[in-house]
Amino acid sequence: MTEVIHMSPEKPVLKSLSMLDEQTVQIEFQDDVLIDLEDIKRTYQQLHHFTGEKRLKKLVITGKKTEITKDARLYGHRESMKIKDRVIAEAIVVHMLYQKMIINFYIMFIKDSYPTRFFTDVEKAKEWLASIEA
Repeated sequence: MTEVIHMSPEKPVLKSLSMLDEQTVQIEFQDDVLIDLEDIKRTYQQLHHFTGEKRLKKLVITGKKTEITKDARLYGHRESMKIKDRVIAEAIVVHMLYQKMIINFYIMFIKDSYPTRFFTDVEKAKEWLASIEA
């Protein structure tokens, strides 16, 4: 793992952003938080600042008991479509049934843009991302 950025304590929905390798960014969320519209906007800004215009694989690790508002989900869908040319593939690690349902909807929304899968195991998610050609 290379550079790790720990997020600010003001309202810490993001635990960290880090590069696992030259092609993979890891986005890890805090446990037990509600992600609202301002949080998701800030997350995308931080992600863009951290990765720039690089075309990367994304590993998203949701927090345990972490939820997201409808407005934040819709914003996230729109932003995912805007950055689709910079995403090689995306693996999302979930911990709860609620998160699986939200991610299934998200995958249906972006399925034609780039390969996306959800996992309950971080190592399996990493293995899958490693199998995707850049």
